[in-house]
Amino acid sequence: MGVDYRVRCCPDGLVTDRRRRIKVLDCTIRDGGICNDWKFDEAWVRKTFEALVESGVDYMEIGYKTKDGMFDRNAVGPWRFCDEEVLRRVVEPGKIRMTTMLDVGRVTPAEIPPKEDSVIDTVRIATYVKDLDEAFRLLEHSQKMGYETFINIMAISCVDSDTLDNGLKRVGQSGVDNVAIVDSFGALFPYHVRYLVHKYMNYLGEGIKLGVHMHNNQQQAFANSIAAIDEGVDFVDATIHGIGRGAGNCPIELLLFYLDNPRYDAGPILELVDDFATL
Repeated sequence: MGVDYRVRCCPDGLVTDRRRRIKVLDCTIRDGGICNDWKFDEAWVRKTFEALVESGVDYMEIGYKTKDGMFDRNAVGPWRFCDEEVLRRVVEPGKIRMTTMLDVGRVTPAEIPPKEDSVIDTVRIATYVKDLDEAFRLLEHSQKMGYETFINIMAISCVDSDTLDNGLKRVGQSGVDNVAIVDSFGALFPYHVRYLVHKYMNYLGEGIKLGVHMHNNQQQAFANSIAAIDEGVDFVDATIHGIGRGAGNCPIELLLFYLDNPRYDAGPILELVDDFATL
């Protein structure tokens, strides 16, 4: 066994190789947009896209698909709607998997075009347990349109165990590709995460990949992401400098350092940290 090149007093190999299987999903523009009403200009989003591509990050979640009338287009930026002509000005298809979020109740199937007509590869459906019927309708349409799909059950810290169990049973039978454990209010600690990872895996089975989306209200987003990695999840959400709703998210630069995977390079992202810190 060699020496840890970053901490010379420790042997190499202390970290499980499970970290090497992780895919990283950046949601800087989508979740960070909650802080500035999605008013990032196109040059800023293009610069973020290029840094994520250069860093080897797997997914970029660029915003939401939203039906007209839900928000005043003069009051919010374009990443709340992700119109196709805007997306094509700032991203290049095929360089990174592009993702948008669908908020149940704020989008209809009409806003989700066939995948071949979009630069978007993946849709993530954000839902509460009580709204799963509508989430499944969006899921069915998105699958027919050809997208990779996620279901994210929000605010799980406010859901009682039986209700969550019943919801996960249904999600496990839905045919969705991926599911994320979402700590909307930053209420979880690592021991909660370890328990929930195994609960989700038990209900979802081996055919559905599992990830986490952690908020930082108790300064636990990074620690909770590490706990989830140790327990065998498949992907982790993060943002540049941890920008996001409320206290923010897991910082992607810290996550990439922890993963220490040669396919990732934190350098291009570090060059943007000061820009996002100014916000």
